[in-house]
Amino acid sequence: MLRTGLSWGERVFYWVVILGLLFALVTFWRASLPVAIFVNGEPVAWLSNSRLAQRAIQLAREKMRKQYGQEVDFAETIDVGSLKLPSGRSLSSPAEASDLLLLSVSPAQRAWVIKVADQTVAALRNKEEAEQALELVKAHFTPANVTLVKPPRFKEKVTVQESKVAVGEIVADAETAAQKLIGGLEQPKYHIVKSGEVAVRIARKYGLTLEELKQLNPDKNLDRLKIGDKLLIKRGKPVLTVICIYQVVREEPVPFKVERRFAPSLPGGALVTKQRGREGVKEVVYEVTAENGLEVHRKVVKEKVLKEPVNEVILVGGGLR
Repeated sequence: MLRTGLSWGERVFYWVVILGLLFALVTFWRASLPVAIFVNGEPVAWLSNSRLAQRAIQLAREKMRKQYGQEVDFAETIDVGSLKLPSGRSLSSPAEASDLLLLSVSPAQRAWVIKVADQTVAALRNKEEAEQALELVKAHFTPANVTLVKPPRFKEKVTVQESKVAVGEIVADAETAAQKLIGGLEQPKYHIVKSGEVAVRIARKYGLTLEELKQLNPDKNLDRLKIGDKLLIKRGKPVLTVICIYQVVREEPVPFKVERRFAPSLPGGALVTKQRGREGVKEVVYEVTAENGLEVHRKVVKEKVLKEPVNEVILVGGGLR
């Protein structure tokens, strides 16, 4: 009896054979195509085979390292793959392709980058310099001669990690990186004191109160300004926000109370001061929270009376007028 159909196993076998042939044909067709060098996904040169393309990449790398040093590499992503040669383009030699590749790439090297909220803001040669730059930023915004409650910290998420960075983006040293982070988004503005100028008028000129001008210039004696003094009248906008929590101690007056006593021996309505009132003195410890040197919160954590106040005693007459 003749078979009129194929079994399931035979059908699977035939399909495998057909797909294998199609794959072989596609592979042969791709093998016959020239090979392109891609920079970030864009083709820049075509060569006859993959071996020559890899040779062109190696030549470009050697030329770059000869100019910038052995530690550099391509900043961009370099790939190799088969691609049809466009109309009007011709195959390149490895030397020609290396020159075309160098026109499309930039030198990069491994460096330690400082990231703020996952955005790279500075790059340095080693991890120690990156960490030192961050400490310099903290020191810049930490008030002098105060008792810190906690070590200064950054408000933003800050990380230091190794990454490949374009050579031109690497700063020279920790001090340069710190100034870049401090100056950051907007440079600070200053006023140079001229003849006859006083602090109140300078503050008013820039829409500030005298207290705000004092906060901007804590190291200046605003009562004794000299010609040529440099006053900060507007802070810059640093890339980072340094939070400092510290204590300050102040001596403050304790007000006295007024005590009235009835005195029948005095004419009615007469007022006689028997004892003058004197203010006392107390020591107050404040805990201050500051962001980039500007106070944002203050609370009392301790009080101690150093000198008790003396009440003022007033006799009030209650006799005949």
